[in-house]
Order: sequence, then structure tokens, then C-alpha cells
Amino acid sequence: MVRVLQDLGDSPELLHLAENREAAERWLASNSYSRAYVEEVSADEVGADFIEGRTAA
Repeated sequence: MVRVLQDLGDSPELLHLAENREAAERWLASNSYSRAYVEEVSADEVGADFIEGRTAA
């Protein structure tokens, strides 16, 4: 999983969640945001969500 985020100062805004980096880059290319960047979701984050019972909305 790859997040597309926009830098808004203290806390970034999640713009899109993609299956992989290629999909995130495609989404970003078709949606213009001046301060957007991609960030990989680590396996630790995914595991913590599963253990803590969180799910994607």
C-alpha cells in the first residue's frame, strides 16, 4: 500500500491510498496537487492495524 499525502504543515492530509507505487504515481499525475508526495505503508503499520482491530473505512 502507498499513501498519497499533501504537506499542510504540522500534519499531512491523506489524498489517496493506492495498491502500489505505480498506481499512486498514476493517480498523482492525473490529480494536480502542488505539495503532494507518496509514502509507502510499512508492514509494521499494517500489522498494528490488524492486531488493534482497525479497518479501512
